[in-house]
Amino acid sequence: MRPQPAAPQDPSASLPPRRSSVWRLLRNTALLGAFAVLVAVAVILSFRFFPALGTLVAGTASAQAQAPAAQGKPAEAKPAETKPAPADASANKNPFQAHVTQAGVRTCANLFATLGQALTAGSTYAVQTQWDKSSPDTHALQAVAGMSYDLPDYKTQAAGVVFASPVGQTCEGGFVRIAPFQKSCQEVAQTLPKGSVATDNLSNTVLFNLANDGGQALLVPTGNTCIVVSVARMGG
Repeated sequence: MRPQPAAPQDPSASLPPRRSSVWRLLRNTALLGAFAVLVAVAVILSFRFFPALGTLVAGTASAQAQAPAAQGKPAEAKPAETKPAPADASANKNPFQAHVTQAGVRTCANLFATLGQALTAGSTYAVQTQWDKSSPDTHALQAVAGMSYDLPDYKTQAAGVVFASPVGQTCEGGFVRIAPFQKSCQEVAQTLPKGSVATDNLSNTVLFNLANDGGQALLVPTGNTCIVVSVARMGG
């Protein structure tokens, strides 16, 4: 019996279907396009709901001045009572008062100036103040200060921040001052105002409540020296 010859194989049967490849390509392209649209929408929304810092803090002013002398070192300074700024002579204004006038701030004008004076007491300082230019009296303002002390027993550099924000018809604010001392934190603790109390230990840094509601002082040991972070807040 003679063998039957095999039927020739159709070449098209060994090739992948062209239609399915084209369909997968179109589907993947559509998915990538949809993803790109979602990313673009997310970016647009982020700009809409999280505006850049420059749009919120647009007004800036800098100044340098000699602060009134204070009794004691920076860790001992206490916020003074709120007093109205002189209304008649701009020459009598300190930089904090001059900056709130320049900005058009009214609600927090006195408190901001008082906190600035308490922060810089006894130093020669330079300060930069920032505020919201579009609506200065309804937003927070802040100042960053660099300070130089030339007291008989304290000669060094320090830095601080003052901030204030309107709350309805009143204002609340505070300051943070960072000042180094060339002595141990145990020695610095002995010089704090009488009646100051150690209230907490924050990761080996002792926090004191200063006497007479003078704020708080965090003593940060740095080898044989100590950095004092003074914090105070006020309302009015």
